[in-house]
Amino acid sequence: MSGSYQVIARKWRPQTFDDVVGQDHVVRTLKNAIARNRIAHAYLLVGPRGTGKTTTARIFAKALNCAGGPKADFDVKDPVCQAIAEGTHLDVIEFDAATNTQVDKIREAILDSVAYAPASARYKIYIIDEVHMLSAGSFNALLKTLEEPPPHVKFVFATTDPQKMPLTVISRCQRFDLKPIPAELIVGRLRKIATDEKIKVADAALACIARMAEGGMRDAQSILDQMISFCGGEISEPDVLDVFGLVAADKIAELAGAVAAGDHQRIVAIVDECDANGRDLVRLLTDLQALVRGALLDAIAKGGRSDQLGGTPLTTEQLTRLLDGLREGEGGVKLGLAEKINFEVTLLKAVEASRARAIDSLIKELATLAEESPAAAGSGDEKKKA
Repeated sequence: MSGSYQVIARKWRPQTFDDVVGQDHVVRTLKNAIARNRIAHAYLLVGPRGTGKTTTARIFAKALNCAGGPKADFDVKDPVCQAIAEGTHLDVIEFDAATNTQVDKIREAILDSVAYAPASARYKIYIIDEVHMLSAGSFNALLKTLEEPPPHVKFVFATTDPQKMPLTVISRCQRFDLKPIPAELIVGRLRKIATDEKIKVADAALACIARMAEGGMRDAQSILDQMISFCGGEISEPDVLDVFGLVAADKIAELAGAVAAGDHQRIVAIVDECDANGRDLVRLLTDLQALVRGALLDAIAKGGRSDQLGGTPLTTEQLTRLLDGLREGEGGVKLGLAEKINFEVTLLKAVEASRARAIDSLIKELATLAEESPAAAGSGDEKKKA
């Protein structure tokens, strides 16, 4: 039915290169390749989930097969482009490697058909999602085609885990690494969607959603969809916090300040409050690590010290030890057994670690003090006289 409901992630999937958010380096390179007619036979799109790998592959397929193409500024209303967007074009074949790993599946869907000319388009384009899931036999079977592909065939591979792919396959592709999308770009996109959908969403709520998405636009859109179902036409920050068990940004900052200051009582009090309110402590630990990492980068940029965590000045060494302590306790918190206790212990251990001195720096300091002390100077004079 034409009027049936579509989830936001599908309804707002980018349809052109200009719609793609946060991957300018990939878009610019593909556009230039099309403009200069330097189109390779195989591309590999690498990146975390929800960052636009398959979407970019479809847009590239439109650019190659559109009327009057190849061209980057194609018309989305072009019947060819519409068919590709709907997944119905005969010459753009999408293949899910996660559920079709065997050689027989690859041979049936791809290898037996590559020799045949496209049915109606300029190129026959194979988009293989999660390509790293293919078996060794499937990769070997595919390799021969990658080495000597027919001129009318193009491959676009997408993967979240390129380490599992044979180097022989990777070396025959042009590789593009898609990055996690910055939170501010996710917020901007969600705000545009909310406005168009006539949904009122507080900026703080959008920031929470972007923080949860961890750089994935599709995840952010799915979360927004869920919040609309839960709240209706108006979404506030407390709504998002309650549904997903998140801790408010100002409370995370308060906890980070207590950790930086070594205020044990305040740390325990904040953890008690978060636990009593049903907040996700694993998520809180991740958010806390992000703040400490930000302070560490600030310290490095400023030459060795930062006061971003509640105004307490910490050195690069202290912040490194603090972050290391938080990461060391991550496994224990995620186990789910005595989660609150493990979380508290992790924070307190991280505080102590941040106050410990590295043994090499202590040795250097003692050596410096020994050289500068009057006793050392006197003993040196006596040796000269002797």
